[in-house]
Formats: sequence, structure tokens, C-alpha cells
Amino acid sequence: MREFSYRHSRGATKFVVGRGLDVRSFVGGRAVYLVDANSGAAFEDALVLGGGEEVKSLEVLTKVYEHLMSRGADRSTYLVAVGGGALLDLATFAAGTYMRGMRLALVPTTLLAMIDAAIGGKGAVDWGRVKNLVGVFYQPDVIIADLRFVDRLPDRVYASAFAEAVKYGVTLDGDFFAWLKANAAGLRRRDGALLEEAVYRCAKIKASVVEEDEFETKGVRQVLNFGHTVGHAVERLLGLLHGEAVSVGMAVEGAAAVEAGLFKEAHLDELLGLLTAFGLPTKVCLGPDDVQEAKRLVERDKKRRGDRLLMPVPTDIGRWVLEEVPLESVKKVIERLRCPA
Repeated sequence: MREFSYRHSRGATKFVVGRGLDVRSFVGGRAVYLVDANSGAAFEDALVLGGGEEVKSLEVLTKVYEHLMSRGADRSTYLVAVGGGALLDLATFAAGTYMRGMRLALVPTTLLAMIDAAIGGKGAVDWGRVKNLVGVFYQPDVIIADLRFVDRLPDRVYASAFAEAVKYGVTLDGDFFAWLKANAAGLRRRDGALLEEAVYRCAKIKASVVEEDEFETKGVRQVLNFGHTVGHAVERLLGLLHGEAVSVGMAVEGAAAVEAGLFKEAHLDELLGLLTAFGLPTKVCLGPDDVQEAKRLVERDKKRRGDRLLMPVPTDIGRWVLEEVPLESVKKVIERLRCPA
């Protein structure tokens, strides 16, 4: 078992990664549980919800509030969420708004949630086709990453998580990028020691960004959005897994950075090679209608500032800058995904 803590406006969050972790030992008896039906976890008197993006709705959020009220939850009660990233997003929003804030423990059950969604205190629900439009910043008290859950993941779901790991390496930590290259084969085989190291290092990298820019007011946390402007649009339109969509987004946005003279072609090749080593896609094909819809989705992106989008751009392996990119330029990037005539 490995652990560390990161500091923020609510105090500190403890992150723990290991195998066979006892959730109740971290939260005690004053707890109400939300459980993803697909997680395989079982807790007495839990509210069991479906996983996936569909759970992030106002209708389901109301069910969570009703469950908390019916169990007599107050601000000292832990809301314990056991599931994938979408369920954790919903739980974070609920915990941050119920009685203006209650205690929160997150138990991610997917690899993607362990290295990304569970860390950083972002909670949200979707509005129509717009992802994460209504949300809060609310840091958990503890994050418990039990690697037993990873054993249950289908290969495609497991592999998709490494898009976010590659993102951390290419933008923030060149040494980690090199470590991923050296260990990609072992990680794809689910080597236990390598997996624990990867989860721990990813969590520490993201937590360091959150510590520096918890509320996204300094521009630092924007680095976590590399690949997500294009990725979110592709995810919505094609039904790809989040990591698969982000992989495509990084490939497209990275190519645009090369064209703008900010990123070397050789480094783009390294990025594409590492994504491919994890079995991730780097291109898709959109029909004319989907291209137009992708452009409309980009217009509603929360990173938009007037006629520009704040976009992180890699400048080297492990380095990045934040660029204000004209919205029309982003729409031209989307054209890269148009199917050949």
C-alpha cells in the first residue's frame, strides 16, 4: 500500500492505493453509500445506481438527495461513492451541495477514475448534450484506490485509462513519459507492481496541479484539458470511451501544435507511438453532419472565453504552454476528422 496527501481549501485529501483495502476503516460508521451497479461492490443499505455518463443527470441527483435525507445524513456524515468516474462526479456534486457540504470518500472502481476523475474535487452533472455544464469544486476527504477492482475491467476499458497517463507525461513529466514507454507492455499485461506505481505517480502528478490551481483561476489546471476539447466532442458523437476520445483529441491537437510551430514533429511521433503502444486510437472519421455538430459542441465548451478557447499545448515532452486559440482555428482543427470524400 502507498499513500500521500495533498492540500487544498478544505484541508487535505489522503490518497491511498493498494490491494484489499478496507473502506470502512477509513470512514467509520457514519456513512451513506452510493454504489455503481457494475462495480461488483456490495454495501448494506447502499443506493445502487447505473454507471456511465447517464448517471450524471438532475433526475439521478434528486434520488441521491432523497437517499441522504431518508438516512438522516448531516454534514458530519460521509457520502461514500464506489464506482467509475461518472458516479464519482455525481457524488462530488451531491456532497458539495447537500447541506452546503458533507464529508466525502471516493472509491474509484475503474483505472481511469483512479488516475484522473477521483482526484481534484470536480463534481458535475450534464445538461442535455453538454457535458459537465453544472458543477462545483469540492475536495474529498479520502480517495481509496483498491486495485482489486481493476481485475474486473474488460481489456478495452482498462487500456483506455492510459490516455490520461500519457497526457500527464507529455505535458508535465518527461521522466514519467519515458517510464511509460519502457513499461507499456508490462502495464498492458496488468503487472501488479507496475500498475500500483503507475496509479501512484499519476495521482501525485495530478494532485500537484490541483494544489497549485484548485479552482482553475491561475491557468495551471488547464493543462489537464490537453486533448479534451476535441476529445469531448468525439466522445459525445461516436460513443467512444473517454480515454479513447482523449487519445484522438491529443493526436489532433498535437498535430495542430506542430502546424503552429509549437511542438516538434518528432515529439508528436513519440506521442502517437506511445498511445498506439497502449492500444489507443489516434484517428476517427466524422461525416459532414457530425463535423458540424462537433463544431457546435466546441462553441459550448466551458473553456471558451468570447471568441477564443483556452487550450493547453505541449511544447516538448513534459512541457506545455496555455494558448488563447481563436474559436475559428479550433473549428479548422475539427475538419481534420472529416471522412475523406
